[in-house]
Amino acid sequence: MKEVVAFIDKKKQEFARLPLFEFLVNKNIHPKQRLIFVPVLDLLAVGLSDLNKYVLRESSSNNKIQEMINRYTYKENYYWQENLEYLEELSFNQSMSYGDFRLLWGEETKKTRSLCSVLERYAFQAAPVQKLVLAEALEGTATFFFEKALAVAMELQKIVKKEYVYLGGGYVHLENHHILNTPEMLQVMEEIKLTDSERQQALELAARVFELFTEVMNELLGHATTNSCNTLVQIGK
Repeated sequence: MKEVVAFIDKKKQEFARLPLFEFLVNKNIHPKQRLIFVPVLDLLAVGLSDLNKYVLRESSSNNKIQEMINRYTYKENYYWQENLEYLEELSFNQSMSYGDFRLLWGEETKKTRSLCSVLERYAFQAAPVQKLVLAEALEGTATFFFEKALAVAMELQKIVKKEYVYLGGGYVHLENHHILNTPEMLQVMEEIKLTDSERQQALELAARVFELFTEVMNELLGHATTNSCNTLVQIGK
């Protein structure tokens, strides 16, 4: 599986260069504007929670690869929930009237909304090695995304002069989040033997998962650049 691990690493590097992340580090834009898409992430949090609990996880399995996936699913659920709870503590829902369901179910969020149903189709009754590839891609994209989003949240905390309880452990939490993306686990993954058919299926699955997340990141960027949170004062002016 060494070739698959190397391919996923390449895709992670490409993911890190997406325009959304350039937008998130642009300090000429108010941090609240840069995080305007946060309420939309609730769609992902609910969908990924179900994906972990009901599709990726098989608690009764004694397959070693499946056991790795099971450990990932338990921790990943808390990871998304805790990060979103923190980001939403910044009062995005109240300030931007995101109670309007037309936003969550409108055309501009269709990629985000449909992501998890597509992932469920890929993972349903899939072999453990295929689920492992999917989980590896999920962990890599989520960790990088929240690293950048929480950095913006730290900027916002300084502006509003309010301390948020969760923020202090945010980056420690990011480091502790790694389950599959550790040197030890990557070594284990590289040593998994695949047939030519399994290797090709794994490569195609990894490519498709990163393609789906790229579409979602681009959709979030489009939302952030076409909607206003009424705090467009540039920092430093």
